[in-house]
Amino acid sequence: MPLLEPPPGWGRDELTKFIDLAASNTYATFHNLKADYSKLSGIDATFYKLIHNLYNTKDWFASFFLMRAHSSFLSAVRLTLSGQIPEAYAGLRLTLENALYGFYLAKNPASRHTWLRRHDSEQAKQKVRNEFRIRTLLKTFQAEDAAEGSAVENLYERTIDYGAHPNERALSQSLGMGRGGGKVRFQIIYLNGERSALREALRDAARIGACALAMFRAVYKERFDLLGLTATLQQLRQGL
Repeated sequence: MPLLEPPPGWGRDELTKFIDLAASNTYATFHNLKADYSKLSGIDATFYKLIHNLYNTKDWFASFFLMRAHSSFLSAVRLTLSGQIPEAYAGLRLTLENALYGFYLAKNPASRHTWLRRHDSEQAKQKVRNEFRIRTLLKTFQAEDAAEGSAVENLYERTIDYGAHPNERALSQSLGMGRGGGKVRFQIIYLNGERSALREALRDAARIGACALAMFRAVYKERFDLLGLTATLQQLRQGL
């Protein structure tokens, strides 16, 4: 499908100029880092295949979080491809959190009521806060699969370091500095095209997408196996 012509007035203000530049960076990343892009495309296709083949599943409630995880993944990939690396890590954190919630509620169906009633009262909100702590969700998944759970925890902490929180690594990775005329000039890079940083972020996106799918495999194991997605996921994770 060809791209639409921009509407009148597009490109005349800084916001639309930035959006165009981000799109140009996306095309450049797609062209220059094809192997890394291919991993992301394969993970996206795996999400789509699973989502479109969940008919008559008893774990229907977890599928809401599957789709939210996929949506978060798509958002994070779009930001990563454009070079908005710290912002992408915030979306990658949300990808993992949606997967953790989906797994937890599949294993603890009685907790759906608690989660759904969050806004009924302050007491109900506090009950959700007490139960749905990220540490609790991680431990629940680690009890299911210790090795995979360890990978999820490490990647979750990595998202926090690199952008999901305003931490040092997120800042320093996008910080530029110049000297001249007796002055020091600092610059924050909004669109990072530095190849090593971009490639590592793309690989982290692939790792996190794969980990999210692995958590949903623990919920939909038979469906994964029947659709051939278990083998597909193993193949996609090679080299990550």
